[in-house]
Amino acid sequence: MIVLQTHDDREHLAIVVVNFGSHRLLKRNLVRVADENPLARVVVVDNFSDDAERDAVRRLTIEQAWTLVELPTNLGFGSGVNGGVARAIELGADHLLLLNPDAYMDAASIDLLQRALGIDPHRMVSPVIETTDGEIWFDGLDLERRTGRITATRHRSYTDVPGAREMWLTGAAPMISAALWERVGGFDDRYFLYWEDVDLSARVRAAGAELEVVTGARAVHDEGGTQERQLGLSKSSSYYYYNIRNRLLFAGLHGDRSMQRAWALRSVPAAYEILLRGGRRQFLRPRRPLSAAVRGTWDGWRVMRAVSRRARDADGTLVVLQSFPEPGEVTNPYIDMLKQALEAEPDVDLRVWTWREALLRRHDVFHAHWPEVMVNNGNPPVKKAVRQLLFVVFFLRMKLQGTAIVRTMHNLELPLDISRREAFLLRLLERHTDVFIRLNDSTPAPPGRIFLTIPHGHYRSWFESFARPSQVPGRISYFGMIRRYKCVEDLVSAFHAIEDATPDLSLTVRGMPSTQALVDQLTSCAEGDPRIAFRFEFLSDAHLVATAAEAELIVLPYREMHNSGSALVALSLDRPVLVQDNEVNRRLSKEMGPGWVHLYRGDLTGEHVVGAILAARLPRSTRPNLSGREWSGAAASHAEAFRRARAVADRSPARRWAHAVARRLATGAPR
Repeated sequence: MIVLQTHDDREHLAIVVVNFGSHRLLKRNLVRVADENPLARVVVVDNFSDDAERDAVRRLTIEQAWTLVELPTNLGFGSGVNGGVARAIELGADHLLLLNPDAYMDAASIDLLQRALGIDPHRMVSPVIETTDGEIWFDGLDLERRTGRITATRHRSYTDVPGAREMWLTGAAPMISAALWERVGGFDDRYFLYWEDVDLSARVRAAGAELEVVTGARAVHDEGGTQERQLGLSKSSSYYYYNIRNRLLFAGLHGDRSMQRAWALRSVPAAYEILLRGGRRQFLRPRRPLSAAVRGTWDGWRVMRAVSRRARDADGTLVVLQSFPEPGEVTNPYIDMLKQALEAEPDVDLRVWTWREALLRRHDVFHAHWPEVMVNNGNPPVKKAVRQLLFVVFFLRMKLQGTAIVRTMHNLELPLDISRREAFLLRLLERHTDVFIRLNDSTPAPPGRIFLTIPHGHYRSWFESFARPSQVPGRISYFGMIRRYKCVEDLVSAFHAIEDATPDLSLTVRGMPSTQALVDQLTSCAEGDPRIAFRFEFLSDAHLVATAAEAELIVLPYREMHNSGSALVALSLDRPVLVQDNEVNRRLSKEMGPGWVHLYRGDLTGEHVVGAILAARLPRSTRPNLSGREWSGAAASHAEAFRRARAVADRSPARRWAHAVARRLATGAPR
């Protein structure tokens, strides 16, 4: 049984009311509440509307011996309450009843709320609120985090997913302890009007406190009594504007990126639902409500982006857009493993490439891998032209927003089969790159540019789940895409020249050729040699592992080799490789340990192949040394590259100006 508070306890209660052009409501409601609670302190905050209203409020507060806080202008509901609560706490209040001017609550209900706080001050409580017609106006409301819809708590279903709905208390008549109010910081001034109570409820829950509707307590609310109606409309333009805008502000402050995207995508239907609260007759004269809805939606998008970006800046999180799409079955495992490693980095919010993501979202860093794919991916001429136009729009948008650019140098030169326009766009991107990532120290660094060396990660964890057949003695293999520059025909010719007196040797070439002419050339080089087997097909991961596992030696006959993922694949599968002798591969040989990387000079010959397979049979360490190529270290180094690039971009005068303009637009004052 709940026991009513004594009058001595009510000395610790303050009733805080914010007024804006509604002194008549104060006379009708607040005078009655104050008369029934003579020991409670009453603090009235007047958000200035005009001189006549200010004079009327002054006379009323003097007559009733209330405390008046005069604000020089209309600072909004939340700021008004904050000012009134600050004064109430100065006056010694421990319990704070925040009451709307159009609400009335009897003394017994106030006692019930205060008693609830006396039992547990670590909570915020509210009465059930009825309309003047006796209908339930509030007995708990839920926010659907997935959609942003507001529903009555009493309509919850047992089938609801836990955590999908969060209860909140309306700001019309809540009571809270002064200690909890100061702990959570009161109302957020950025809302101005509406949704500040949803925000406060969220922060109360985040502080570990509880929200409770005290069902025995009742208040009466003249719904919309404080709203300024315009031209007979049932809802004001301010009602529409701030409800629509502040919904997205809340998402920016309290939602993760997926929630923000979902609420933004629903912003237009949500605005329509809010407009319908004013009835359909208003659409006979739609200019004011529709204008408020459009402005509220637009400003909501901007402010959501601004506050979410500031939150990421505060906790050091960088939103990074990669130039590769969501990995699929044919994706290079390098991309998959880099994505997984970066997603595990706490300070990186990783996005993968889509044109929608690139053109509609804001990013701190753009990380380019093979940018030529962005301007030429084999499309017909018209689609290619559209793709290049979109690339220009994306580039200009990055410049305007101050997005930093990072480039991984997988290749040293531009592709040979691109147009002058494509070459121009790629060089434009390169000129504006802030930080270059090279995969080994032998990659020449662009003069005067910032670069970091991040070794290509290994593939051991990627392939460890695949079955490995037994090794075939004398088996030599090549696997991977078959292109002209990879010189697979040199390997076939060199192997074919090996004397038939070595029947234990065999060669398997497995991969997808780029042209039929290349297929014809390879089969011609083999001249029907039964020791040579071709399988011209796309190589799945399982097939790749099987091909490597059966081999004693993997031969990669590229005449120029700089960053070879295939070599690391073979070494990750514990297979020795034969590669061209150059600085990069000599360093790789030293890194892996003796017996794993074999080198040849000049044109590949049969003697090179035979010598390498004999050397591969000599004793060596159990596994290649890949300790310097762990993906966790690569991800941390990438995150450092992103931070370096962000710092460089922020120091650029042009980007500072662009970033300031964008931020100013995003945080413009509400209209």
